[in-house]
Amino acid sequence: MRRGFIFTLDVLLAFILVSTIVVGVVTTQINTQSLYQTYMREQSMKSAGDVLTILRTVPLNQLVPGDVIKEWIQNGTLNTTLVSPDMSPLDILATYWAIQPLYPSVDYKRRAKTVINYVLQRLLPGYGYEFVVSNESFIRTSNPQAAEDISTSSMVLSGYSYNRTPRGYVARAYLTRATVIREDLYGWFRVLAGGGDNVLNITRVIHLPSDAQILEADGKFVTRQGERVTLYINGRRVSRRYDQININDLTGYLQGGDNVFSLVFDDGYDEIGSASGTTVYVKYKSNSLEVEDPGLIRIYNVISERTGIMYLLEMFVPGNITSINMKFKVRNVNIVRLYYGFGGNLYLLLEKYANPNGDAIVEFTDDEIRTKVNEVLCGGNDCYEEFKKNISRMVFDFVIGFDAYYEDGDWYYEGYDYNQWKREKERIIYGYPDSYVKIEYIPRTVRTMYSIPISIYFPYGDSRVSYPGQGLRVEYYLPPTAEPWYADWWVGYRFRDYSTIQNLYENNRRFYSGPLGRYAIRVAYTRLYDWMMQPGQNNVFEIKMTNGNSYVRNGETRGIIKYFIQGYAGYGDVFPYLLQGYPTYKGYNLTYYYYNGRTTEERTILVGDSPYKVISVEDLDPTKYAVDDAVLRLFNQLNYLNDLNPGDWKVPPYDGSQQNPIDVDLPAGVTIQMASMGNIPGLFTPITVTLRIWRES
Repeated sequence: MRRGFIFTLDVLLAFILVSTIVVGVVTTQINTQSLYQTYMREQSMKSAGDVLTILRTVPLNQLVPGDVIKEWIQNGTLNTTLVSPDMSPLDILATYWAIQPLYPSVDYKRRAKTVINYVLQRLLPGYGYEFVVSNESFIRTSNPQAAEDISTSSMVLSGYSYNRTPRGYVARAYLTRATVIREDLYGWFRVLAGGGDNVLNITRVIHLPSDAQILEADGKFVTRQGERVTLYINGRRVSRRYDQININDLTGYLQGGDNVFSLVFDDGYDEIGSASGTTVYVKYKSNSLEVEDPGLIRIYNVISERTGIMYLLEMFVPGNITSINMKFKVRNVNIVRLYYGFGGNLYLLLEKYANPNGDAIVEFTDDEIRTKVNEVLCGGNDCYEEFKKNISRMVFDFVIGFDAYYEDGDWYYEGYDYNQWKREKERIIYGYPDSYVKIEYIPRTVRTMYSIPISIYFPYGDSRVSYPGQGLRVEYYLPPTAEPWYADWWVGYRFRDYSTIQNLYENNRRFYSGPLGRYAIRVAYTRLYDWMMQPGQNNVFEIKMTNGNSYVRNGETRGIIKYFIQGYAGYGDVFPYLLQGYPTYKGYNLTYYYYNGRTTEERTILVGDSPYKVISVEDLDPTKYAVDDAVLRLFNQLNYLNDLNPGDWKVPPYDGSQQNPIDVDLPAGVTIQMASMGNIPGLFTPITVTLRIWRES
C-alpha cells in the first residue's frame, strides 16, 4: 500500500481571487458521507457551531452522494468553471455570492441555496433551521419563534477584496498514512469465582495492527491472596507462580494482529481470580492510525470449572453517554444478575434466567436499565438522563453475577457452599464478539481521518508520578498541536472503609468528588473543562483522599494519556510563487529529518511531479512559496516532541530540519497537484453567515 501525505492546490476561483483563505482543520469525522449524518443524528441537541464547521471545512463530495454531484454538474448547479466538488459548501456559497453581481442574468444565489439546503437536510433530519447570509434570510424551513432550545452560531467568511487582481497560489497538505510509534496500556477488570479446588480460566484477546512491530512490552499479573496463576500468551506458557507474575519483556510473545492472553487461577481459598493491578504495556511501530473504541467493551472468555462467576466492569467513555446495552452468551448459567456499584454499595438492577444445562443469550437493554435505575436509585422518579450525565464524567461500575450474588458485603457463588462441593457443570461466559457491552456516546474529541494517535506513558516508578499525603500527583506536558482525548490510570488502592471520599483535580481545580468504590482499580477522564489537559503547557493531575482511611498505594500506579495530532494543514495564505524553480521544476525531492525515539534519521520524500528540484527542509522559504508554506505547516503538526519553536513554522530551525526533526516517519508516496489562480475581482466586504437550528415538534 502506498503511504505518505498528499498536497493539493484546487482550482479555486476562475473569476474570483481569494486574497486570504480562512484555514481550519476538519473537526468532524470525514471517513464517509454517512459518518457525518450518524454523528449529528446521535446528538440529543444539535450544535449549530458543529454544523457550520462541517459546512466550512468538509469538501462537498464527502457530504453529498456522487450521483447528486453528477446531476448538479449536468444541470449547472455546480458550474465547474467557478467551483469544484472538492470545495466546501461555504466556499461554494461565497464564490456564487461574490460572482452574482457580475452576472445578474444567472441566478447563482439559487444554485448556492440548492447546495446548502441539500446538505443541511442530510445533516439535520428532524430539525428546523434558518440560514442567514449577510442579514438576508437565505433558507428557512419553518418559524423559529415557536421553537425552544434554538442553537445559533455565526461565522465570517473573510479575505475577499473588491477589484484587486494580484496573482497568487495557495496549497494544503494532509497525511493518508504515516509510520507512528504507538503506546498502549491494557488493564484487566476483576473476574472472580469460588475458590477451593475450582479452576478459573480468563482469556482475553488484545488486538494490535497487523503490521505492528513490537518494540517494548511488559506485564504484571496479580492474584488473590494464596492462589496460583499460570499465564499463557498465544498458546505458549509464559510463567506459573503464586502471588503475582511480573514479566519485564514480553516482546518475544507478542505479534501483529490478535494476541491471546489466558490467565488460569487455581489453588485458592474462598475466592480465586484476577486481582487489581493486572496490566500489560505495549510499545510498537505501525502505519495504522486506527484506535479502539472505548465504548465497546469486549467481554473476556471465562470458564469456571465448578462455581458461578463475578465480573466487574469499571468502564469509561470520553464523551456524553446516550445509551448502554449489554449482551452475554453463557453456558450452564441459571441466573445472570446486573448490579450498579457506587461507593461501597452494590444495587441490584436486573436479574434474568439463562439456561442451567446449555447455552443461552442474556441481554440488558438501555430501556431496561433506564427503568430499573429510575426505580432502584431514584424512587420511581425519572433520573436516567441525569444518571448518564454523571457517569459520563468518570469511571463507573457495573458488576455482573453469573450464578453469583451479592449480599451483606460478600459475594456468594452457586456451586460452592463454603462447606462442600456441589458437583455441577462448568460455567462459561463466551467472549467477544458473542458477549459485549456497547456504550453509545457523543465524543468530546472528534476523530478525523487525519487524526494521528499519540500517547504519554507513565510506568511504575516514573519520576513524574508521586504519592503525597497517600494520594497521587502526576505532572505531564501536552504539545501545542495536541487534541486531548483521555487519561487512563490503573491505580493501586488500599480500600479500608466506605467513608473515604476521592477528589480529583486537574491544574489545581477539582473536577470530581465522590465516594471511593470498594472495587476501585481505575481512574479515567477526558477534557471536561477548557482548563483541563491544556495543550502547550505543563498540567498536573491529582488524587486527594478526604475522610476515611483508604489511600493510593505508593508505587502501584501506572497510566497513559492519549491525544491526537492532526496530519492536516489546510489552505494557507496566498503567495506570489508556487514552488522554487517553477515552472522549470514541477516538484521537490525533499530531504527532511525524523526522530525515531533514539536517534535522528535523514529521510527523502517526493513532492509533486517530475522534474524534481533537489532541496532540503532548511532551504524552504515559507514567506514566498505556497508549497513551502504547506510543507512546513504540516511538519509543525508532526513535531510534537521537543519542538524548538512550538506553534511557529516560519522561524528557523524549521520543523523537519536536522536540528528540529519531526516525530512521524513519512514513507514514500507523496504527490502534489497544482493550479494557478486568476485575475478576477472578489467580494468588497466579508460575508457573515448565521445558522439557527431547533428540534421540530
